[in-house]
Amino acid sequence: MSDYTKTTNFTAKDNLSSGNPLKVIKGSYFDTEFDNISTAVATKFDTNDIASQAEAEAEASNTVVMTPGRQAQWADANGGIVGDLQALAAPGADALLAYDFGTTSAKGFTLGAGLGFSGDTVNLADAVAGDGLTIGSSILAVGAGNGITVTANAVALTDVTKGAGQPLSLLSGTWDFDITALSAATASASLAGTESIILDEGGTNKKVALTALGMRVQTAQATQTLAAADMNTIMQFSGTATLTLPNSTLTLGAPVVIMNNHATQYVTVALAASAELESIFHPGSAASVSDRVMPGGTAVLYQTAAGKWKLAGDLAT
Repeated sequence: MSDYTKTTNFTAKDNLSSGNPLKVIKGSYFDTEFDNISTAVATKFDTNDIASQAEAEAEASNTVVMTPGRQAQWADANGGIVGDLQALAAPGADALLAYDFGTTSAKGFTLGAGLGFSGDTVNLADAVAGDGLTIGSSILAVGAGNGITVTANAVALTDVTKGAGQPLSLLSGTWDFDITALSAATASASLAGTESIILDEGGTNKKVALTALGMRVQTAQATQTLAAADMNTIMQFSGTATLTLPNSTLTLGAPVVIMNNHATQYVTVALAASAELESIFHPGSAASVSDRVMPGGTAVLYQTAAGKWKLAGDLAT
C-alpha cells in the first residue's frame, strides 16, 4: 500500500503573472493528482479489511488487519492458553508456570514437598518418595528390605544358602542349584498319578504328569542304525528289516521296545563293528552276532555300557 504524495503545486501558480503559460492548470494535472489519490485510497486497509474472528483464530490470512479485539479472540482460542497466560496474576511466590487442562486455565504451581528452586533449576530436596525409596541430594535412594541389600553404589539380592528343602543358593550374585539336599520320592510311598515333574522342552519349561510319562511310538520303521533319538521309544516294524546297534554310547539304561507286526517276516538285530550283544543265545555278550525278533513278537533292548547291548524277548537265532 502507498501514501498519497501531491505532484502539482497549485498554490505556486497563483503567484505567476497573467499570461504566463505556467499559470494555466491543465486537465492532465488533475488526472495525475486524482490518480495518486485513487492509488493511495485503493491500497489502504479499510473496515472491510479487518480480520473476522474465524480468520484471527485460523492464523491463515496475510491480507487482513488484526484489531485488539481480534487479538484477544485469537489468544482465547485453542484452549485459551495464551489469553490465560496474559491474564495470569503474579502468584507472589516462586512457582512453576503451567497450564491446567482440567480447569482449562494457566496457573502458577507452587512447589510441593521435596522440591525447591536453586537459581534457574528445580532440585529434589530430602523427602520420602515411596516404599523403599527416598530422595536426597537430587538422587533416588533405594532402601534395603527382605532379600535386598543396598551399598553405596549397588543394589543386590541377599545371599541365600541352600539346605533341606532349598536347592537354590546365591553367593555374590552367582546362582547355584543343587537337589542333593531334597528328599527322594519313592514310587511305593510318595508318587501318585496326580504327581508331576518339570521338563525342558526346547527351552520351554513344562509340567508333565507322571501318568503322561510313556514311550514315544515310532511307526513304519525300516532298516536303519539305532540312534540317540530312538532311545526310550517303541519301534514298530511291519516287514523284513535290520536294526544295527552302534559301537557307541547312546543312553545307558534307556529301553527300546522292538515290535514286529508282520505275520511271517523277521526283524534282525545286528551289530556294528566291535559292538557286543547279550541275549539268551549269547550269554555274557558277544561280537559279530545277531538275533531276530520273531513274527508278531516283541523284544526289549537296552544299553549297559558303551557299545554293549542287552536284548530279551521273542527272539530267534
